[in-house]
Amino acid sequence: MASIRAPFQEWTGESKIMVGVDIGTTQSGVAFVFLERGCKPTIHRVIRWPGLEVDRAAAKIPTLVWYDNNKKAVSFGAEALQPQVEEQAEDNALPFGVSLRQIYSDYVGYLLKHTQAYFEDRIIDGRKTWDCYKPTLEVVMAHPPGWGIRERFFLRTAVVDTGFVNHYNASRRVKFVTEAEASAHFCIWHSNLGSQLQPGTNFAVCDAGGSTVDTTLYSVVSTSPLLRLQEQRPSACIQAGAIFVDFEAEKYLRKTLASAELSPYDIGEYTNAGVKDFESVAKRLFRDPNETTRYSIIIAHASFTNASINTCCGGMSLSGAVIKSFFDGCTTQIMHSVDQQIEGLVVPHILLVGGFGDSEYLKSEFKKRYESQGCQITLINDSTSKAVADGAIMWAVANTVFSCARFSYGMQTSIRFDPPSPDHQGRHVIIDPSGYGIIPGRWFQLIAKGVPLEMDSVIRQSFSLTYTTPNSRPGNFTLDLFSYSGSDEPMWMRDEQGTLLI
Repeated sequence: MASIRAPFQEWTGESKIMVGVDIGTTQSGVAFVFLERGCKPTIHRVIRWPGLEVDRAAAKIPTLVWYDNNKKAVSFGAEALQPQVEEQAEDNALPFGVSLRQIYSDYVGYLLKHTQAYFEDRIIDGRKTWDCYKPTLEVVMAHPPGWGIRERFFLRTAVVDTGFVNHYNASRRVKFVTEAEASAHFCIWHSNLGSQLQPGTNFAVCDAGGSTVDTTLYSVVSTSPLLRLQEQRPSACIQAGAIFVDFEAEKYLRKTLASAELSPYDIGEYTNAGVKDFESVAKRLFRDPNETTRYSIIIAHASFTNASINTCCGGMSLSGAVIKSFFDGCTTQIMHSVDQQIEGLVVPHILLVGGFGDSEYLKSEFKKRYESQGCQITLINDSTSKAVADGAIMWAVANTVFSCARFSYGMQTSIRFDPPSPDHQGRHVIIDPSGYGIIPGRWFQLIAKGVPLEMDSVIRQSFSLTYTTPNSRPGNFTLDLFSYSGSDEPMWMRDEQGTLLI
């Protein structure tokens, strides 16, 4: 069984099941833990996914859903890559009316159903235990650093739609962690980095995934009794993940095959086959462009040979320099993003994680660039592509990270009219029940963008409400909260005409 003994103390809270979910652009993973009172937690990675019977230890599955013409999801993950399903998918586009919310809900539901089956089969009294603690099941969703309230609300709604969590307690049972925070916890406990961290130590996490690469800079607040981290800067997110290396390989193969004057059909078939083979073999093995090693990309059947494009017995031979050219655009962007995050600060450690972070070439490029600057590139024995789902559980159990607010949050208030003030000129003045002239539309900031916040922080501010009639017992009322993406603190959230500016 794929299990990890996490560095947690005996669980003293109420017994419950917690599931960590990582939905990536190209690959997804799930981990779970049964938090039993009086026992030390053990994290389990969900493996043995349908369609991956050959690789039964695979902890990641493709992020894919295939719908039939009746808008029903019929194939997920690796099963959606089976030849017969791919053929049907090519001939039948996504049916009109299938919403993004439905796709997420169907896919999350698939992940949780397989997790339940895996739990019941491999945990002692698994079915009885799941049934007992399903009402308090907690789901920890990992997401990109740039996602905010809107995206979290969307994900929470998708989880509720699966039926594993109900609407009434979803705010408590569906939690969120950024992929970088989850990866940081995973790597700290699976390397010797934890013993080197002291209060004030900075380290960066570069999460290189299938589509995006997120870089986050942390500072250690404390190491005892629990590790506490604080973001030094808002995370940087760029589109420079592993799929863009595949895109470059595809362009090269298509251009090379076209130069051999093959038919459009053969060009398409050979290109698709070549990209798949490149992604699964050469892309992962490639390390040093200066080596004399050549890489064979299987593009066709064994009887296909064409010396003009260096192809023999179905395999196209490529030099290290050519393979490197596929990586160049991504590596340049990634290094630039990391440079910006660590600029002006002493950063002795950089964690390279994610599926793309497993690339031998990317690892070697990081070492060349940053170890000469005094930054140690921290690697772990296990594949970092599994880091997020496991790390999400570690984060939720430890619950030790401060996060920088990615927006400013506030509310609308009124201010007493001051005739000499230029800021008050041209604005609509109303008379409140006390007889004073007031101007509505004032921005009152509760939390400033970029300010570090501890989990479960509480913000308290005092306000007054003026009623039109005497009322010693105010009734129920609601106030809207607003978010603001700017870095300044505006005075007004409405213009002179009363139009919302935030």
